[in-house]
Amino acid sequence: MRQRIRNILILMCVCILGIYFFQGYWLYNSYHIQLDQFNKDINESLRTAVFNKQFADVRRYFRNYGRDRDSFRISRNMFPPGDMPRGHDGPEMREEMLTDTVKRKRELRSNNEYADTLARQISDLILLNNLTSDSVKLVKLDSVFTAELHSRQILTPYELDTFHISFNGYNRESFRDSLRKRPPLKTSKIPFNPASNLFVQAKFESPLQYILAKMMWTLAGSLLLLVLTTICFMYMLRTILKQKRLSEVKNDFINNMTHELKTPIATVYAAVEAMQNFNALNDQRKTQTYLDISKQELQRLSDLVEKVLHIAAEEREEIELFREDTDIGEVMDSIITNHQLKAGRPVQFRYDNLLGEQSVDVDKTHLSNAISNLVDNAIKYSGDHPSVYIKSMLEGGKLVIRVKDNGIGIPKVYQENIFDTFFRVPTGNLHNVKGFGLGLSYVKKIVALHGGTIKVHSEPEKGSEFIIQIPV
Repeated sequence: MRQRIRNILILMCVCILGIYFFQGYWLYNSYHIQLDQFNKDINESLRTAVFNKQFADVRRYFRNYGRDRDSFRISRNMFPPGDMPRGHDGPEMREEMLTDTVKRKRELRSNNEYADTLARQISDLILLNNLTSDSVKLVKLDSVFTAELHSRQILTPYELDTFHISFNGYNRESFRDSLRKRPPLKTSKIPFNPASNLFVQAKFESPLQYILAKMMWTLAGSLLLLVLTTICFMYMLRTILKQKRLSEVKNDFINNMTHELKTPIATVYAAVEAMQNFNALNDQRKTQTYLDISKQELQRLSDLVEKVLHIAAEEREEIELFREDTDIGEVMDSIITNHQLKAGRPVQFRYDNLLGEQSVDVDKTHLSNAISNLVDNAIKYSGDHPSVYIKSMLEGGKLVIRVKDNGIGIPKVYQENIFDTFFRVPTGNLHNVKGFGLGLSYVKKIVALHGGTIKVHSEPEKGSEFIIQIPV
């Protein structure tokens, strides 16, 4: 049995560790996927921001063209022959064209070629007529870039860096590859002002908070799954160990019950045999002695059966209370008298009744049996000179009953288990006190049915005190 439980425990631990490992590996991969997506988003955001900024500049330039023509230098080749605007033909215009425009050598052979040339020259116009400084443009780009990031719910702090890159020593492909390279948390270098070879790049701080926010539901679900799995594992392990302990306790109970039942049966059998075979019937004194012994043993047997019936009824929850006005003082006097008669040795009782003649609404029979069990245990576990102190009173609207003895006491480690069914405090190989572990479980059940509680204060070799509190 122990080997099976050990094997089950090992397999369950391996399964739990495997679940933890694969769940952690999956979350690790999810984190890196989100990190890659973050790098793609910031790169795309910067490209979009640069495009939007340049496009906004183009629109602004063309809106201002008609208002302030002197702010632009226009190439004659931008217009087909005969379409040159008036007022722009002359030596000054020719000088401006020679100094500030890009000369086109290809002749326009068709309408498509003319449109392509016009588009190129408009681009030259925008690039060469840089009306705003790069620093001012960078501030505006930062604003556009921030708005683009916010639209993607990215709030991670960043810095914009600018680079002047020389094209010398690069061919077309190698230069393009150098621009596309981007380390983690940095965008690629985006052309910002090709006229001055100015490029821009964004560098971000750790996006851990952003990624955790994106993975919030994934993390919460994984954590919940792991917690539920762990709770199920602990609950299953606890159930297995509890069933194992219950099986051992029941085996001990069966062994004890077998011996306890055999003892009165054997005693009665011996008494009857003596009266039959040894002419004890002719001796009235011997006959009465044997009859008294038989009666005591049969009463003991009846008590054992009654305890088993009590615990069986408790397991089926068939105990019903019949509350009535009860004089606790009268109940205590009856309990003390009965135990003085059947103790078989001197017992010192002390009872303090602080209730007086006041009655309480309780089940007289069951509460009397519960207190009787406490007194019986106090006598059995108190050595040769038992002393039992009982006190009853009303305190805070509750009936309080204290039963204290000078017995062997209960170790603290077992005090939470003594109210469990069939549980007995281990005593090694010594079994001086007979019992089945049923009495205290019955007491707790009766007190709980009254809506009350029971506590124990005990130290080894210093005795025990049981405190019952029942609302009245």
